[in-house]
Amino acid sequence: MNIKKKLNSALLKWKNLSLFEKIFLTSFFIYFVVEAVLQFYPFVWVFNNSIKTPDEFNYATNKSLLTTTWAFSNYINVFSEFVIYGNISYFTMLWNSIWQTFLYLFVNLLASMLVAYALAKFRFPGRGLLYGIMIFTQIVPIVGTGAASYKLRYELGMINNPATIWFYWMNGFDYSAFIMFGTFLGISKSYSESAEIDGANEWQILGRVVFPQILPLIIALAVNNFVARWNDYATAQISLNKFPSLAYGLYLFQQNSNWSKSGKVIYYAALLMTALPGVLLYVVFQNLIIKNVSVGGIKG
Repeated sequence: MNIKKKLNSALLKWKNLSLFEKIFLTSFFIYFVVEAVLQFYPFVWVFNNSIKTPDEFNYATNKSLLTTTWAFSNYINVFSEFVIYGNISYFTMLWNSIWQTFLYLFVNLLASMLVAYALAKFRFPGRGLLYGIMIFTQIVPIVGTGAASYKLRYELGMINNPATIWFYWMNGFDYSAFIMFGTFLGISKSYSESAEIDGANEWQILGRVVFPQILPLIIALAVNNFVARWNDYATAQISLNKFPSLAYGLYLFQQNSNWSKSGKVIYYAALLMTALPGVLLYVVFQNLIIKNVSVGGIKG
């Protein structure tokens, strides 16, 4: 019933529009439909290739673009055939992706929250300079600092060292800190002042008063950063190549997949399996991400 009312309301609004408005909205609708198809097509293409047999994938013997076999067994074969370095399996790379991603999320978001809270609440000499550094780090391309960053990690013994690499990830001057900074400025000081009158110290105020108010933003940033970190192969390639993640494993396997038992179809099946966690998380939390990240960035 509600759907019928919404449709009738939409049709009534459409009838009241001028000819120019109808043309304008129709053009935008067509544009977004075409854009959606272009964005979705690569996933369809990868899925189509992932359920082919090796012979069907070989265009020299089969010219058909669409599969006729539906070989879903390729997804099971990933666990036995998706191997790099001769002995590192899909499960090992999956574990490396999990611990690297979640360790990064924890230390990075913690550092970003502490930096943003300090800059937003306290007034101290050099505060403006630190805020400027935060903005500056978002402007400089990563390739501009790549060599110096690697040299620093190498000199500090962080290369292929899970016990110390997390120090490098504890970066409080990134995009997450910038978003949190705007959110902290928008939180009423009355909450903190009331807790301070009751005898709470700064850590208690942050943990028990402020943190619950920004928890939705923390979750949104965590999901957003999860997708980026889960698909990041450069970090594993440069700093943790002895602990290859799924993203880095895909990068290596792509070059040698023709020599695997099932060929390229295993690569495409592993590609979709690897992308699935990030896609599902983003679908579930997309409204939370759009609401909190956009609002957090404009407050203050």
